[in-house]
Amino acid sequence: MKKLIPYLLTIALFASCVSPKPVVRLTPKETKTTWEHGKEFTSYYKDGVIAHCAYQYTDDDYIVFDIEVINTTDEAVLVSPEKMVMYTDSGKWDPVTNQIVYSTFPIYAEDPEMRILMNDLAQSQIEANQKNLTTASAVTAALSIPVLIAAASADAKDDSQRTITRTEVASIATETALDALDMSKGVNAIGSELIYSSTDAWINYSLRKTTLSKNESVRGLVYFKKPDLTKYKDLRVDVPIGEDNYITFKYQAKLYYPNNFNTTQVAN
Repeated sequence: MKKLIPYLLTIALFASCVSPKPVVRLTPKETKTTWEHGKEFTSYYKDGVIAHCAYQYTDDDYIVFDIEVINTTDEAVLVSPEKMVMYTDSGKWDPVTNQIVYSTFPIYAEDPEMRILMNDLAQSQIEANQKNLTTASAVTAALSIPVLIAAASADAKDDSQRTITRTEVASIATETALDALDMSKGVNAIGSELIYSSTDAWINYSLRKTTLSKNESVRGLVYFKKPDLTKYKDLRVDVPIGEDNYITFKYQAKLYYPNNFNTTQVAN
């Protein structure tokens, strides 16, 4: 039996192993591109507006693009990232409606202003929780004093042998309560730092809603909820430049899987 245990543990270990996630890369279908610091930009001009777009990265939640919009017209152009939309197929032409029809639902980009607002609300809640925990710590510490005094007085009159006195029990209970409060404070502090980092990223790196006058530009990161890229290989990003007017960027998703030799192999 002793010899069998290591064998069973080995089987359990391998049975519980997590397969590595594929590494995602998006490549533009446009052949005429330019490069900047390792990012491949596709650029288009339409109705006096120039748009540049490059794939930035993919994480567990988002596909992120680096997008710049330049206005060369005499009219003001409002750039609204939350109105940018990504489709997860290449679409088919419908001769009846004379337009491209998509079989999947559009994915609208995240609204940085809404994300910042939600973070501020979460931060406000954490600050309130911290104040409540501080008050709870003070109350717990104050309440522990008469408990300890009463227990110590009782122990002074109790000459029976015990492995632990009521004074020590009261002390341990108080310390446990305070430790739990301190742990909650630590968790809140970590949550607060994460929210601050997230808010900083949305403020300083995302594409923010901007009205462009002539010859003005705006650039930043645009976040789309990540679809199942094992099912959808063709992606299209529409950047609005006016009422029912878009500049379109087309991409193909490629998935890379690590093999046993620490290299990569293309899945599609």
